Amino acid sequence: MKFICDAMLGKLAKYLRILGLDAVYTKDLKILEHYKGKTDAPYFLTRTTKKGGYERTIVIRSDKVREQLHEIRGLIRPFIDSAKIMNRCIECNIELVDVQKKHIEQKVPEFVYHQYGQFKECPRCGKVYWEGSHTTGMTELIREILEPEDTKAENLKEFTPMEEDTKYEV
Repeated sequence: MKFICDAMLGKLAKYLRILGLDAVYTKDLKILEHYKGKTDAPYFLTRTTKKGGYERTIVIRSDKVREQLHEIRGLIRPFIDSAKIMNRCIECNIELVDVQKKHIEQKVPEFVYHQYGQFKECPRCGKVYWEGSHTTGMTELIREILEPEDTKAENLKEFTPMEEDTKYEV
């Protein structure tokens, strides 16, 4: 499943990519015209409540990325493949490829090169990724998103596609 995030949701797009999801970040909403009427159309995630005419629009209420992920977790959870988590470039949205350590020595800090053994690289931008200490926080967030939802009514949040003349409410 593909997701398109508007200009107000750049961080959310990066986190969706961390979760292994195809998340396009765009300022040009003309991209949506390409998908109108298609059965495999992506979800359009936005913070604006203006009626845009795109059927699969989801309005995100929060301005904090963790809360944004919780708003849509019921929507995204079925599309998360554990084998693809942390396997997309957060800048380019391209799937990463394994790279031999000897090929990235000049691209990473010396400490990183000597401390870690496995690396991935973006075939488009050349950015190198490794499982450093920063992945602990990401792993915690990923578990949070994937764990079963609370049964307490006040913690339940479902996504609702925006209808023609209504605003998104939870």
